[in-house]
Amino acid sequence: MLEFSYNYKKAIKEQKMKLKSLAISGVLATSLFGLQYHSTDYISMSMGNSGVASSYGSMSSFINPALVNNKDNKRTEFGLSLGIGIQEHELGDYLYKLDKADVCDTIYKIENGKGDEDEVKKNAIAIQKALEGIGVSNNYLLLSPTVGLSFKMGRHWSLGVAAYIDAKAKAIINTDKLDYIFYDDKEDEYAKYDPETGKYSPSDKEEYNKYSLNAALENFETYLQVKGISIVEIPLTYANSFTLGKLVVNWGVSAKYMVGSTTSTDIRFTEDDYDPLQNADDHTVDTTTFGVDAGVILQANNSGFKIGISAKNLNEPTFDLYEGGEYKLEPKVTTGIAYSATDLIDLSLDYDITEITDELTNSKYQYIGGGLNFHPLTWFSLRVGAKKNLADEDEYNGMIYSAGVGFGLKWLQVDASVQVSENTGNYDGNEIQRYVKANLAIVSKWGDN
Repeated sequence: MLEFSYNYKKAIKEQKMKLKSLAISGVLATSLFGLQYHSTDYISMSMGNSGVASSYGSMSSFINPALVNNKDNKRTEFGLSLGIGIQEHELGDYLYKLDKADVCDTIYKIENGKGDEDEVKKNAIAIQKALEGIGVSNNYLLLSPTVGLSFKMGRHWSLGVAAYIDAKAKAIINTDKLDYIFYDDKEDEYAKYDPETGKYSPSDKEEYNKYSLNAALENFETYLQVKGISIVEIPLTYANSFTLGKLVVNWGVSAKYMVGSTTSTDIRFTEDDYDPLQNADDHTVDTTTFGVDAGVILQANNSGFKIGISAKNLNEPTFDLYEGGEYKLEPKVTTGIAYSATDLIDLSLDYDITEITDELTNSKYQYIGGGLNFHPLTWFSLRVGAKKNLADEDEYNGMIYSAGVGFGLKWLQVDASVQVSENTGNYDGNEIQRYVKANLAIVSKWGDN
């Protein structure tokens, strides 16, 4: 029976690594952040992210500064919004399979001559298949928490604080190195394990360097990459209006103080003593800058139609990356139309004129979305909508459906919104939505409309 030294022997004895937990907790605990555009406006979110011409309330300035100047809404409002989005892209089920196969324990047993056990052979094959599957996919797990706090003061001013976070875990796999080849430093020899038969055979250094899974794990050729960006912005918004013949022109501008943090760290699949907080401190760089948003809404007198346009990050705020270089926020320009069919129903439709490239996920975003807002009572509203990413040629998520409900007294209202993708993926044999986002907001209003 062959006895091999294994670098992770101590790790096995102390704690068995749980891959899916590491992927999720590693992202969350380190607050790792790459950024596509996110909104904290709960009304817009539940209407297919439309609302450039129609949203209202304390959070509306985040999507279009011109919305602050609403002639029908002179009151003061306070809003707190908390949200979380999850995008699973061909990674979660593979991580589950690796976790179930117990990578550390399986390799440890193989190295110590226990490869003839049926469970070891089964797990060894499962590990190779999972790693190979990850290696040929554009895999990632993306978490996107959002936090918004806003004060709307009458018709002209709004002050807010918003945090937009994208946190991505991605598995990097060297698919050329999936063989179980080990080096025994005591005997100064190499051996190869065949999981189909449970047998060992002699090997050499050249084969080890070219094909060994152990070499790939040790040299960070196969590992979990966690990286991203978070941006906290404090926008001060001023809005006003003027008339142009029979046309009312609402306009608004936001000046934003912005703090961005970028982080990047790599984690071995067999690492048990990983300290995510320490790694965040050691692998994070902060940048302070400013941003500018602007928007316009056009409405004919006594008409239920509105046309709006909003431009985010006009000055292209730039943030330093931990690994070098810069991360630039591309300007996002969105146009929208809205129609108040009756005093009870509002309709809206938005279209992103610009296409945003998210370097973190190597994805492109250009949405079209719309929705309906049914508000029969002052203390109750019900909203539905849908959106679609026109830049996603593979249509990975398909249509994303949304819904929301708001209720409560004027001075304390609760609003809940959710978005779910049409398409599903797999996890442990079960279908799961590839994209889910939920948001909860608390709103308080004072004064007359």
